[in-house]
Amino acid sequence: MMRILVFLILISLYPVHTYAQNKILFVTSNQDFYGKTKIAAANHFEEIIVPYDIFVKAGYSVDFISPKGGAIPIGYINTSDSLQKKYLYDSFFMDKLEHTMKPASITSDSYSAIFYTGGGATMYGVPEDTSIQKIARAIYNKNGVIAAICHGTAGITNLKDENKKSLYAGRKITGYPDEFENKDAAYYKAFPFSIDKAIKDNKGDFLYSKKGGDGFYIVDGRFVTGQDPSSAAKVANEVIKILGKNDNPILKNDLKQVKEILMDYIEGTANGQPERLQKAFDPNFNLYTVEKDILRVRSGREYISNIKSGEKRNRIGKIISIDIENDAAIAKAEIMLPNFRHYTDYFLMLKYEGAWKIIHKTYTWHELPKKELQ
Repeated sequence: MMRILVFLILISLYPVHTYAQNKILFVTSNQDFYGKTKIAAANHFEEIIVPYDIFVKAGYSVDFISPKGGAIPIGYINTSDSLQKKYLYDSFFMDKLEHTMKPASITSDSYSAIFYTGGGATMYGVPEDTSIQKIARAIYNKNGVIAAICHGTAGITNLKDENKKSLYAGRKITGYPDEFENKDAAYYKAFPFSIDKAIKDNKGDFLYSKKGGDGFYIVDGRFVTGQDPSSAAKVANEVIKILGKNDNPILKNDLKQVKEILMDYIEGTANGQPERLQKAFDPNFNLYTVEKDILRVRSGREYISNIKSGEKRNRIGKIISIDIENDAAIAKAEIMLPNFRHYTDYFLMLKYEGAWKIIHKTYTWHELPKKELQ
């Protein structure tokens, strides 16, 4: 059977954001049970992975914190959902949930948005954590975004400004409403407070859709809140819109240049264009990998010399993330060679003499399973 080789460059539907200030911080809970009951509580998996997937595809870096740090309970999992199944088997992602950071290890200046994920567990530990409140206030005061979904809105109820006044006073806020709770159930009776009432008591205007499950969300200033899981994607996209408006024009220009250099690497290798590789890489760059527990170092000149002009290769590449700080940057890309291997590339980049250059590439790979070879 004849195989048709297809060259395809996959680029996210959203622009890749690249500087450290545009990292996003996800807030989760360590709570295992509803109050003092033996009823299991959890962080809502869908409300984590849907916005996470959107942010990462848009080029943002995402970190996770919880009041105690470490592992968090997850629940409300639907293994028949392809996106949830993908992340359940993503060891890199699941490791993030296994090792959430403590608030004390966070530098608020590194983030342009804070996102409170949902699930019944978020009613506990997060709302009263003053360290997390301080981080959220610092992010907001530097033109950042505060977002929450479903029961995650409980986490923002106690947010105050420096004068101890509600940070969201007079703003429209939504979350999971009392009307949809089972008030006779033991889990609800164990709740420490009502989200609706807490928002109203702190001068916020709590609104919700009586229909439910219809993607209801609210944007009021730099507060973005969603009612339930159906609004997860919409909340994430609205956060991206706001952050896009806040972009620094100088950093946006650096972003453009870094993306172009990475595409010179991806397309230049795939299309047989060594001149583009010479443009992308510093003349003295090296490539590093580990093979059979041995460090392998390859010179950039050798790599480029193997790219023959006009000789196309069947490579599918995409930029995963970029992070820029002044004249330094790091980036991640994925390259797939159908019927052979899937590569993950990490780049160190510097800006000098008015241009960005890749000065270092580290990579790893895994063989494609036989089922993918068909």
